[in-house]
Amino acid sequence: MEKLDLHGIRHEKADDLIRVFLNFASLPCEIITGNSPKMKEIVKKIVKEYNWSCYEKDYFNYGTLIIVER
Repeated sequence: MEKLDLHGIRHEKADDLIRVFLNFASLPCEIITGNSPKMKEIVKKIVKEYNWSCYEKDYFNYGTLIIVER
């Protein structure tokens, strides 16, 4: 599964990085956000624009979102 790790990336730069990644990634894929609620919201907003959905990887890892087709 392809992964994008956003640790250490500023929120202002995340939008472009996420879009470039999603344009070329095969689904399902992972985006590692860390525990930042703002970063998670940025990812979720973009994923919604692509008409896809996402969910947290598991109960023990809230810092990773799995992106899937609807």
